Amino acid sequence: MNKENNNTSSKPKGYLTGKEVRAIAKANAKEIKRLEKYKNRNADEAEFLSQLKNEENILEIDNLHTYFFTEQGVVKAVNGVSFDVPKNATVGVVGESGCGKSVTSMSVMRLIQGPQGQIYSGDIRFAALDGNKKKVYDIAKMPIHEIHRIRGKEIAMIFQEPMTSLNPVFTIGQQLDEVSFIHNPEATAESAKAKSMEMLNLVGIAMPERVYNAFPHELSGGMRQRVMIAMALVSNPRLIIADEPTTALDVTIQAQILDLLRDLKTKIDGSILLITHDLGIIAEMADYVVVMYAGRVIEKGTVDEIFHNPMHPYTIGLQKSKPTLDSDSDTLYNIPGNVPNPINMPNHCYFKERCSRCTAKCGGEYPDMIQVSPTHFVACHIYGEEAKNNG
Repeated sequence: MNKENNNTSSKPKGYLTGKEVRAIAKANAKEIKRLEKYKNRNADEAEFLSQLKNEENILEIDNLHTYFFTEQGVVKAVNGVSFDVPKNATVGVVGESGCGKSVTSMSVMRLIQGPQGQIYSGDIRFAALDGNKKKVYDIAKMPIHEIHRIRGKEIAMIFQEPMTSLNPVFTIGQQLDEVSFIHNPEATAESAKAKSMEMLNLVGIAMPERVYNAFPHELSGGMRQRVMIAMALVSNPRLIIADEPTTALDVTIQAQILDLLRDLKTKIDGSILLITHDLGIIAEMADYVVVMYAGRVIEKGTVDEIFHNPMHPYTIGLQKSKPTLDSDSDTLYNIPGNVPNPINMPNHCYFKERCSRCTAKCGGEYPDMIQVSPTHFVACHIYGEEAKNNG
């Protein structure tokens, strides 16, 4: 017995014994079974209808938790995320790689890879149109077989790498037409092609007939991305989610795609949720900004508030990391330290070990979101103390 205790106490950090691995697997299997059963249940529409907190919003994400159940433990990729997407607005979500941006967008689309990946809890309220009647669906509570009501039709997604999103064995026209056939039961071959050609023209493709009959490998990266945008627009969505839509493109084509997205928001009278790590794109495109770190929202506000008055030390660090022409230094600033292990996250502020303004209180409970203006919120103990002293 003493020998076993000595072995346990001297094991390397992060090492799991066979007993611990089995316990994790058992707990994971139990949770996955429960969540899969809930996801695949038969439910009346009333079970996943909801109400918006603000009628000016098209999407409200409220305390969303999306977890991945792994052999080492539970990865809380999205851990209590809350923000809104107003009507006719562009909301930019920014943060380091691995902060939970793409998992948040995949949760909205219900594209989380199961059974290991699951929406654990929270609400995703979306204002959809059923004919001329508005219905608010809680996407997180919808059975997976009901998601076709809005995915691809009311909410469309532009993925990061178009070459892996387009099927290489079908022509562009076949893939565009398929969207019409799926979401419009009355579509004919002629009407589907007419809609596809209309969308190819809308996204600025000069020779739509040639592109319509081409295979994905015959097009350049910029053309493929325009095709992906055209595909997203076929069903006249109310919300477009653009997940790093310009990462794989050169600077010239990137500017053209951003101009296209900006024009399209006006033409479709809809909203855009823009996921990126590029602060320059956020500054140019977004009306509102959400800053994420380690699966949580640490600051959110209008684009002017985030860029002209950043408050969280992490947001300030991101701003300093951006290269500028008027910089006196010949080296780029980098935020010291590393993102914490996403398994078994601490209860205190996740940025504590990397923060230059860390205080004793930062080792306590995770800070609440503090409202510093009608639209500006920050999760930091520094401003919690200031609000308390001023109050």
